[in-house]
Amino acid sequence: MKQILWCAVAALAVAGCGKNESKVEDGILIYARGADAKSLDPQSIDDGESVVVVSQMFDTLVQFEAKGTKVEPALATSWSASADGKTWTFKLRGGVKFHDGSALDGPVVAANFDRYLNASSPLRAGVSKRPYDFLYTNIAKVEATGTDTVQFTLLEANATFLTNLAMFPASISSTAAMGKWKESYGEHPVGTGAFRFVSWEAKQKIVLEANAEYWGGAPKSKKLIIAVIPDNPVRVQRLRAGEVHIVDGVSPEDHTAIRGDANCRLLIEPGMNFGYLAINTEKPPFDRAEVRQAIAMALDKGEINKLAYLGTAQTGPNALPPTMWGYNDKVEEYPYDPGKAKAVIAAAGIAGKEIDLYVMSNPRPYVPNPKNVGAILVQRLEAIGLKPRILSPEWKVYLDDLKAGKHDIALVGWSTDNGDPDNFLFTLFHSSAIPEQNSARYRSKEFDALVEQAQREPEQSKRAELYRKAQEVMHRDSPVIPIAYMPNVAAMRANVEGYSLHPMGLVRLKDTFVKK
Repeated sequence: MKQILWCAVAALAVAGCGKNESKVEDGILIYARGADAKSLDPQSIDDGESVVVVSQMFDTLVQFEAKGTKVEPALATSWSASADGKTWTFKLRGGVKFHDGSALDGPVVAANFDRYLNASSPLRAGVSKRPYDFLYTNIAKVEATGTDTVQFTLLEANATFLTNLAMFPASISSTAAMGKWKESYGEHPVGTGAFRFVSWEAKQKIVLEANAEYWGGAPKSKKLIIAVIPDNPVRVQRLRAGEVHIVDGVSPEDHTAIRGDANCRLLIEPGMNFGYLAINTEKPPFDRAEVRQAIAMALDKGEINKLAYLGTAQTGPNALPPTMWGYNDKVEEYPYDPGKAKAVIAAAGIAGKEIDLYVMSNPRPYVPNPKNVGAILVQRLEAIGLKPRILSPEWKVYLDDLKAGKHDIALVGWSTDNGDPDNFLFTLFHSSAIPEQNSARYRSKEFDALVEQAQREPEQSKRAELYRKAQEVMHRDSPVIPIAYMPNVAAMRANVEGYSLHPMGLVRLKDTFVKK
C-alpha cells in the first residue's frame, strides 16, 4: 500500500534524469512528511501536519520574522495600542487579493474574527468549536473602522495578544469562499498566501501552485507538492533517490546515512518543543498525584534518550523546553526508582491493572521514532505492575481520541506557535484548554491563577518568575511527564536553496527552490 500511495505522488512529478540528478520536473518542489493534514481551514486545526500546509496558503495580520520570534508586519503594515493596552488599531496593506480575486479589506478581517468568536456567525457553518478558542476569548470585539483599518477591543490587556495574532488560527480567509463552501471550506481553502490550493488526495498528497501576484513577491517554485510517506526509512530513501526534495520527521537512525550522502544535507538547529506523557487525571487511579509520580519514577529518561533518540534529545523535568525564557532550572527530576514506583502501585491496589497507552504511529518533531519510545514505555510500566496496551490509530483519530479522553496515558508533544512560554503552559495545561490541547485534563486553580497573571503582566522578568512558579506546581502535581526536548531536524537535497529551519519549527517554502 505504501508503494501504491507513493506512485500516485510521484506520477505527477517524475521526469527522466541521471543517477545523481533530481527525478522531478523543473519548477516543482516536493516536501515529504509522515502524515496527512486533518483540515485546511486555519480556524479548525490544531495539528502540525495541517499547519505546514496552511502556512503556505494563508497570511496573518502580523507574522514572525524569518529567523526568530519577533513580530513583523504582514497583512497589516502598522499598528498601535491605547495606553491601557485594551484597544489595538491595525492599518491594512493595500492592494492585497485573495486567491479567488476578492479584495482584502477591513470588513473582511472583522468577519474572519467574528467567525472565530461568534458561534452564530453565518460563516461558521458546520463547525461549532474552534480548537484555539480559549486563546482569543479576551477579544471583546473586532470592528472595521475603515476599508483599510481594523480595531480590536480587549477585555483586559494581555501580553500575548500580538504574538497570538501571528499564529495560524488568526489567518485571514476569503469570506466569499467560506460562504460558498460552508462546512466543506476546509477542503477548499482560499487565502492570500504565497501558494494557492489545487488539489488534495487524502493520505497521498496536497498540491499547491504559486501565487504569482503575491504581495510579498512571487514564490521561487511554480508548484509545491506536500506528500505523505508514513515510513521514516522510506521517506529518507526517496530523498536520497532524488524523488523528493525536503523531508521532516527524520529519525536519528538515518542521520549518519544522510550525512554521508553528498547529494543530501542534514539540518539541525535548536528547537522549542517537547515530547511528553499526558496522564489522564480524570481517570482513577491517575486522579491521584502519588500514582502519577510513580509513573515518573518508573521511567529512565536517559535510557529513552539513548535507545529511542540515539542521544539526540535533551531531558528534563519541566513542561517547557530549556530553550525558552522562563524555564525553571531549579526543578529536579523525580529519581528513577522502579522499586519505589512498584510499591506505590501495589499500595494503591492497582497492580495488574490494564491501561490504554496511546502512542502515535507517525513521527513528530519531538518524537521522531514513536514506536521505539512506546516499546520502552511498555517494558517500564510492566516492571512496576501495570499492564499497558498500546493503541496507535491514524493521526486524526489519535487526536480525536485524546480530546474524548479515551486514553489512560498518551505520548504527545508540542512545538511552539509563538515563542512565548504562555503557548506551552497556558495553551496546554490551563483548565480552559480541556478537552482541546489539555490532554492530561489537568485542573488546578493555583496553576491557572499563575499563568493568567503572567498574561496580564507586561514586564517579561516578572512574567518569567510567574512561569517558574507554575512549573513548580506542575512538577508537584505531575499531570505530565516530560520525555524529551528535541532540536529541529530536517533533511534536503544538496541542490535545494532558500530553505532553513526556523527556531519555532515553522515551515516556510515561498523562497525555496531546486537549483538546476
